[in-house]
Amino acid sequence: MDLSEELEFLPPEKRKEYQEKALLEAKWFPNVQICHFKPIVEHFVFVTFYTHLDKKIVPMHLHKENAKKEIEEKAAELLPTIKWKIFSGTQHQADFEFQESFQVWNSIKKSEICKFYYLLVRLERLHPDSHEVKCDECLRMIVGHRYKCTECADYDLCQTCESKSLHSEHAMLRIVRDGITHIPRYITANAPRYVFPNFY
Repeated sequence: MDLSEELEFLPPEKRKEYQEKALLEAKWFPNVQICHFKPIVEHFVFVTFYTHLDKKIVPMHLHKENAKKEIEEKAAELLPTIKWKIFSGTQHQADFEFQESFQVWNSIKKSEICKFYYLLVRLERLHPDSHEVKCDECLRMIVGHRYKCTECADYDLCQTCESKSLHSEHAMLRIVRDGITHIPRYITANAPRYVFPNFY
């Protein structure tokens, strides 16, 4: 990872400060290693909160024993209208759900050049809508947004597979909630009855 990639984990207003600090340290102390003799129980961390649409970078003091609770409270403060599940991951992929504070603590990384701590957190709705339809690529039940091909008779993708541009040769219709998302008549009229059962 180079300096420009590291700086992406910082809020824009902090990037210049950390860049200058890293360049000075590289110039004056190129081979110095810092050793810690007592256990570290707290970090000042730049936490990136990703949703499927956006990201927010927030500086936080995280404590080893309470890291999960601190992340949950900050997510609720940033986006209070929705209850969230907290995952390790980015805007495009959730790696695993944080169940315990030690998992959060162990996911904190230190940048090699600027020497700051950062954590990547993906937020997913606690109770996303289920469509009772399987994704035609990963073969899992679709939870969250369903992407329906507007040309194929019966082809659906989950959010994850659609974000990978699978089946990009056809336009996809995003269905947030079955029976509530308005689907134009010209699409339902050309599909078999079992594809849109709520419309017949």
